[in-house]
Amino acid sequence: MIKNELSELMSAKGCSQSQIARAIGKSPAVINQYLQDKYQGNIAALEEDLRQFLNRETEKSRSQKLCACFVPTVTARRALEVIRMAHLDGEINVIYGDAGMGKTMIMRQYAAENRDAVLIEADPGYTARVVLEELCSKLGLNRRGNIHELSDSCVNALRDSGRLLLIDEAENLPYRALEMIRRIHDKAGIGVVLAGMPRLIINLKGKRGEYKQLYSRVAFALPLGDVLPRNDINDIAVSVLPDAAEPAVSDELFNASRGNARRLFKLLRGVHRHSLISGETVSTEAVRKMSEMLIN
Repeated sequence: MIKNELSELMSAKGCSQSQIARAIGKSPAVINQYLQDKYQGNIAALEEDLRQFLNRETEKSRSQKLCACFVPTVTARRALEVIRMAHLDGEINVIYGDAGMGKTMIMRQYAAENRDAVLIEADPGYTARVVLEELCSKLGLNRRGNIHELSDSCVNALRDSGRLLLIDEAENLPYRALEMIRRIHDKAGIGVVLAGMPRLIINLKGKRGEYKQLYSRVAFALPLGDVLPRNDINDIAVSVLPDAAEPAVSDELFNASRGNARRLFKLLRGVHRHSLISGETVSTEAVRKMSEMLIN
């Protein structure tokens, strides 16, 4: 019976009526009324929606969805060392590389392991004021006031604290925001790490090298490039899917992923799902089939 299955799912997974309602495009009141045998609408149509929802949840459980997690590869350890140097020395360091090189995961890992690190993940719409408001929020400060007042509040809270400010996707920040971060670094004496795409370096220098006051503050800039080493790809693949240790599969994954961690994880997820559905072991053929469907 649909109602019993729904109740069991809610109990087993801790799903709320609101979550179920959102999943099928209904209001929480509809789910509540249905569970209490008070729903006056089209019960057959509602139960069909619930049946599809339950089927999806069952399939998700069977698929054992893979989750990306931090792997201490050689590249990751180098990046963490650069971050640590900025933290201990109170310097501005930069980590840059193509998409899918693991920058975000590295920054999150450091923040997770160091409670005195403050992580901000910038969006394309981040202005100097938005960055300050975000930093104030992270520091538990009042977000009201003009830019000067917000900046002073951040500096006063961070001065001589030995803390670290991490800015991910920093290539999205305009010059004024980058300059504001530089001034907080100068006045508060904290370490700063900016991570982003290669254009971050251009943004820091200026197209004609006109931002010397900003770029001259950078102590170390670590380039991650656009391809991870073979050993890194192998370590990541095996951590997610042990069958990837088989030499032929390992070779195929490296070639199909093109040394990109994000592309690799998509491949692993697809290969894993194919293996579960087909009942076959992970194979080079499965990797090739999945790679053909990835956007180049």
